[in-house]
Amino acid sequence: MASLSEDDFSCPVCQEIFKNPVVLSCSHSVCKECLQQFWRTKKTQECPVCRRRSSKADPPVSLALKNLCESFLKERNEVRSSGSEEICSLHREKLKLFCLEDKQPVCLVCVNSQKHDNHKFRPIDEVVSSYKEELNTALNSLQKKLQHNEKTKGEFEKTVRHIEFQVEHTERQIKQQFEKLHQFLRDEEEATITALREEEEQKKQMMKEKLEEINTHISALSHTIKDTEEMMRASDVCFLKEFPVSMERVQISSQPDPQTPSGALIHVPRYLGNLPFRVWKKMQDIVQNSESDCRRSELHTHTLEMMQY
Repeated sequence: MASLSEDDFSCPVCQEIFKNPVVLSCSHSVCKECLQQFWRTKKTQECPVCRRRSSKADPPVSLALKNLCESFLKERNEVRSSGSEEICSLHREKLKLFCLEDKQPVCLVCVNSQKHDNHKFRPIDEVVSSYKEELNTALNSLQKKLQHNEKTKGEFEKTVRHIEFQVEHTERQIKQQFEKLHQFLRDEEEATITALREEEEQKKQMMKEKLEEINTHISALSHTIKDTEEMMRASDVCFLKEFPVSMERVQISSQPDPQTPSGALIHVPRYLGNLPFRVWKKMQDIVQNSESDCRRSELHTHTLEMMQY
């Protein structure tokens, strides 16, 4: 176990230690939850690593890898809790200073070594205080970002409900206008409603994808915040060693928030704008192709009377 690094036990999707790992037919392993989320997003059962299509919709859990991950986590926690990281691995002296050039804790013997010639040092507690203040500022920003994303999620859900309301309202108006026309107009009604339903499905699908995106974003932010808060409670030396990775994760998480896409709502004027005239024009074109001039004139008059009615 000592010869293996954390990378050997990390999921290629979430980059965390495997949780309930499954093994694909291509021999790659992924967290079960990460794989399901990846498949839902891609809408295809392929490996996130090599893109080879999986032959199984429900890959088996790798018990051996799961046990190894649990052992690795247990061993890592024992090492951290033992306090061994507080001792210099070279001189077996307590780590009391922090090298500003090498960005690592050192003991008093290290200060006088050739490796740290002309380097500047600060007390560990002083550096920890400065770093914690920096990370806490970033953490506060992430917490505000999480609140903003929760609010955005509510707006997305509200948009979906508004789309449904728009469709219901628009359909009622379409039917009210088509009720005044004959069977020919009912055919136009059916065609128009079909187009409306297709747009509804497209717009709702677009918003569902946005909701999935914001849920993934929120989940990632929550995990980053939780892990960062746990790291903030770790020992000073452990905190300093983990700080670059944690700070990188915080900065990566500070990506632009998902926005409501343009054109998300139903284009109501496309269906209701000047509807009687447009339908009448279609009727006129059909009449011109199938009736004599006299018959066309009679039908034209009759159509105008229907529209007035």
